[in-house]
Amino acid sequence: MSPGVRRALQTWTIPIAVVVLWEITTRTGVLDPRFFVPLSEVIATIADQLTAGRLGGDIVITIQRLIISFAIAAALGVAIGVASGVWRTFELLIRPITDTLYPLPKIAVLPLFIIIVGRGEIAYILTAFATAFFQIIISTRSSVRNIDSEILEAGRNFGATGWKYATRLLFPSIAGPLLRGLRLGMATCLITLIAAEFVGAETGIGAMIRRAGQQFAVDQMYAGLVLTGVLGLLINLVFRVIEPVLLPWERGASRDRHAVVTGA
Repeated sequence: MSPGVRRALQTWTIPIAVVVLWEITTRTGVLDPRFFVPLSEVIATIADQLTAGRLGGDIVITIQRLIISFAIAAALGVAIGVASGVWRTFELLIRPITDTLYPLPKIAVLPLFIIIVGRGEIAYILTAFATAFFQIIISTRSSVRNIDSEILEAGRNFGATGWKYATRLLFPSIAGPLLRGLRLGMATCLITLIAAEFVGAETGIGAMIRRAGQQFAVDQMYAGLVLTGVLGLLINLVFRVIEPVLLPWERGASRDRHAVVTGA
């Protein structure tokens, strides 16, 4: 059996088993189908809502909000994270702010944003942005701090200063942890966005889940939950696909570590 097939089996065996067990137990009445809807019916509900309902528009709106909030958070978070990792004085200035606001549940700030900017897109985007923003700052700062000082010193000795230092030494050194931090930031951004839509929006997947709950449409609630999970899965898959493309040296290092562990 090839390594690729073995990894696929290891990855998908348990999820497939859970899906099959869910379908069997709901169809046979072990789980009450009024509260635990068979997955096949959830998929049928998604298909019906996409063709005849407003689900397609809700999905598009959620994705738009997610992309906007994450893009802003990534641009600002990486810049501030790198600056605080490189310059100790800058870190001392902003660290009390980041350490104080990072643990704060950002969904709790949504009412404040609504008061300031009104109920609408900006409030939901700001709420999701705030979650990813602080996450990215902290992970980026940690990545910069963890660079081997000998590597930085060697780069400076060979003339890596200014823009060359940033593009040829700093960012290549933190590229792997930075990309993984961005992936985590986008996932947390999605979590907060769905919560914000659930609490205050009239459109989006979160709002669709709330409407379904108010109407006791359990199948539509599960449809929204499944779609949220699928979005999270797609985020991880996209990052997994682009990581070896953008960071080919990381793939080589991973193979070397695997060879050392297995003795190959």
